[in-house]
Amino acid sequence: GKAVVVQDRDEGQPHSGPATDVRPMGVTSIDGVEDMIQLQDLHEGSLLRNLHLRYTNKKIYTYTGSILVAVNPYQFFDIYGIDMVRKYEGQLIGTLPPH
Repeated sequence: GKAVVVQDRDEGQPHSGPATDVRPMGVTSIDGVEDMIQLQDLHEGSLLRNLHLRYTNKKIYTYTGSILVAVNPYQFFDIYGIDMVRKYEGQLIGTLPPH
């Protein structure tokens, strides 16, 4: 099959491979979303990219519908105080950012 070279948007590195392995990304996959149900292209690559984008921006929680996905940062984030508990108490899933 035909080979293609694509530029990695994050690291600027070129990657080559079979054209059959390359898919265009929707805008939601490029910028990331709080709820992965909103991704235009829902496949393993878009899910992993979204989690990676959020993780690098210190957003370790991401929704997938009513499921909360957490990526362990192995570091302390001051995000578990009583103020945050009160903010989220009684709120419906999706009305506030994932936490």
